[in-house]
Parts: sequence; structure tokens; C-alpha cells
Amino acid sequence: MREAPPVDPKLKAAIDAAIAKEHLVRIRAYAVISATESGLSYIVESVLRKYGREDMIGPVYTSVKELSLNGAKANFKRILFEDENLNTEDDVEYDKGMELFKHNLNENWVLEYGKKSKERKLYVDIFFDFNAERLIVEVLNNRPISQKEDKRIREKFHTAMRYDDIAQFYMEGGDSSEGAGMGIVLVTMMLKAQQIDPHLFTIRSDYREKTLARVEFPLSADYQPQRQRFITESNAELVLSV
Repeated sequence: MREAPPVDPKLKAAIDAAIAKEHLVRIRAYAVISATESGLSYIVESVLRKYGREDMIGPVYTSVKELSLNGAKANFKRILFEDENLNTEDDVEYDKGMELFKHNLNENWVLEYGKKSKERKLYVDIFFDFNAERLIVEVLNNRPISQKEDKRIREKFHTAMRYDDIAQFYMEGGDSSEGAGMGIVLVTMMLKAQQIDPHLFTIRSDYREKTLARVEFPLSADYQPQRQRFITESNAELVLSV
């Protein structure tokens, strides 16, 4: 596996300054490549070390990466379906599109579709809102999901709630194929493993312009979750664009 590149010193300084002031941080990505992963990892580690919650670095980073990948792949699928003239609401055409997607998915293809995403102004914004009590991560991509895709997501949430770990899910016939929502299952199970209410993980779409995944990570035992509040961009500090 290729080692992720180090974070650029200027970028690291910008991240450090934002975290020191507890400013809302945003990363914009068109594809989740190694440079993106390095930036995400540095932000997660820096925030959690600031509040003495190093124990949560692994689960939080994995959740952020999975949701960011899901967002980028959703944009790639939109491009593929549009270029192939496929209807996402038609089961036969949807399955055909997903077969094409799985067949083509590799590093070079991701780089190519990252460029296409930027050309078509399809992006993923990853927000970090944090203080000593909680870390809220929101992953927004400016692509709506269809009603059919929304139904699949709900089904994956319900499936994940029935299991305690990934191994159990696989042993009982879980589907690990791309498009089956394994990121949703993984994030839900990691929250349960950390004794965090999995209902603090939500995905919603306006079915017109955007889809938003949100996870609230309590950092203090006294913190009262407030799922109804959503991050706004008004005071976000952009520190990375990939």
C-alpha cells in the first residue's frame, strides 16, 4: 500500500491556527486521494489530541474517511450514469451502471473522475466543528440522492443496527459489494463499539441539490447531543482543496 504523503508545512500551520481558535474547518475534495487522506488524518489527530481523546482517533478517522469516500463515489456515479445515459430509478439500468462502476474502480480511474468532478463542479465538503465537549463531522456533496438510493441507505442503517461487529455481519451473509452501503454499516458499528448512540449518525438529502452525512462524537461524559443543529458555512475556514 502506498504511504500517504506528509502534510504540506503551510497547510499544517493553517490547520494548527484554526484548531487553536476552535474555528470551523472545511476541506473541499473532488476525489479522496492520498493527499486528502493526509489532511483529514492530521485534522482528526490534532483535534482529538487537543482534548485528550487520543483513544478516539482510529474510529473517528475511519468514519471521516468512509463518509468522504462515499460522497466522492456518489459524484463519480452521477458522472458515469449521465455519460452512459442510465436511469438511476430503473432497476435494470441501475444494476448495469453499478457493474460498470465496480469494473472500472481503480486508482487511475479515481484520478480521472476526480478531474471530471472538478470540471462539472461536483465536490465533497468535509466540515469539522469542535470544542471540548464534542466533535461534529459533516460530509456534504452537492449531489442529491434519488428516492431509490435513499431507500437503500435506510435499509443499510436498519441492517447495521442488528449487528455488533463487521465479522458477524459477514458471517451471516452480509453483502460487501460496492454500492451496498458498507461505509454506512462500518460507521454504525464503530459508533456502537465506542458506546456512542448510532442515531448520532444521520444521512439526509434535499433530493434537489445536496446530500449530507453527519456524525456527532461526544468528547465529554456530560455532553448532551443536539442532533437538530446543523453546521453552516458562514464561519468556516477553508484549509484544503484537493
